[in-house]
Amino acid sequence: MLLWFIIGIVFLVIEFLTFGLISIWFALGAFLTMIFYESSLENQFYIFVGASLLFLLLIRKLALKRFKGNSKELNRIEGKIVKIEKVEIRGSDHFYTVYLDGKIWEGISKRTFNVGDEAVVEKIMGNKLVLTKKS
Repeated sequence: MLLWFIIGIVFLVIEFLTFGLISIWFALGAFLTMIFYESSLENQFYIFVGASLLFLLLIRKLALKRFKGNSKELNRIEGKIVKIEKVEIRGSDHFYTVYLDGKIWEGISKRTFNVGDEAVVEKIMGNKLVLTKKS
């Protein structure tokens, strides 16, 4: 029982450190598996995997609708002008640090920018801003 509690807590911590409902399903599966502590460890594992998948399939779509946010708020970000604060090169890709509405964002672009350049937010893709050249 303690094993599944610890596993559940670890997945909850991972969930709080990441964004996007990644590991909450495994945490729920672990907590549900605690009920079956008298079963063999093999059966507990199957219950954990099955419950996690079931939570993922049944609840994920509803949870994403609920927690996705207001699309009007996301739409207001599109078209905003941002200043490139930092450029980071990872392999052949360039990543840009920008500030928008008091928050730090990571931006990507097909175009190369330098520190101090201004760019326009074209759209949001995942947790990154897609940047284009300012007209």
